[in-house]
Amino acid sequence: MEPTLSPALASHLQALVRDPSADMLDAAQAKLERRLAGAGKPTPRPSRWLGALAAAAMACLVLALVLMPTSRGVAFDVVLKHLRDFHTLDLTITQQSQGIALPPIHVRMDRTGDARTDLGEATSVVVNAAEHRVLTLLHGPRVAMVMTLPATAAAKPDDALKWLDAIRRFQGKATKLPGQRVIDGRVTEGWSMDAQGMRIVIWADGDGVPLAVEVGNGQVLSQRIHVVVDPPLDRALFSTAVPSGYHEAGPDRD
Repeated sequence: MEPTLSPALASHLQALVRDPSADMLDAAQAKLERRLAGAGKPTPRPSRWLGALAAAAMACLVLALVLMPTSRGVAFDVVLKHLRDFHTLDLTITQQSQGIALPPIHVRMDRTGDARTDLGEATSVVVNAAEHRVLTLLHGPRVAMVMTLPATAAAKPDDALKWLDAIRRFQGKATKLPGQRVIDGRVTEGWSMDAQGMRIVIWADGDGVPLAVEVGNGQVLSQRIHVVVDPPLDRALFSTAVPSGYHEAGPDRD
């Protein structure tokens, strides 16, 4: 589970990138002048002070770049836009049913409708929208099955991706969650929503880019999805050519 920042720690991190007020700057300047006026010789070597200040500044900068979002408030509409208008998506889905872990699912897809779904290490399903073809690979027996789709076939969301369809159709109001979480080295904020009978929580960074989704249907199935928006994807992932070493079986063969 990704760590959750306590309110105190979140406040300290935000202070690292917050501009000091004019009163704070004046007070610091006056304090420095008093110390310089009362200091005796020998004075500290400037190089030592510069090195210490540079190290402190660099530490603060690195911490700020790693942990702080680029903005402090992101409208939920921006988060939805990333999931509605993506070019490519890379999703790693872990799920449980009645407390039992199910095989992980890895989905890579693009906005044209091409998709590759790997169910654990057992099965892969490739949908090529332009070719109207579906390739199913059973990796254990190394069997492949190719099926041609009707040109008028309408795309329907896979069961594992119903949450994505629900998010893209969502028209209601999401609830901002308290606290923050660090995912992939970035601070994220969460929104909760009820859509199509599912309770969905989306965690997004300061640019509104979703990094994780949690889904529960209120019954037995729960999902956690690691999200990467617009990664580069090799077009070979969506090839429906039967791989070398696989035996092609007919669609009606058991």
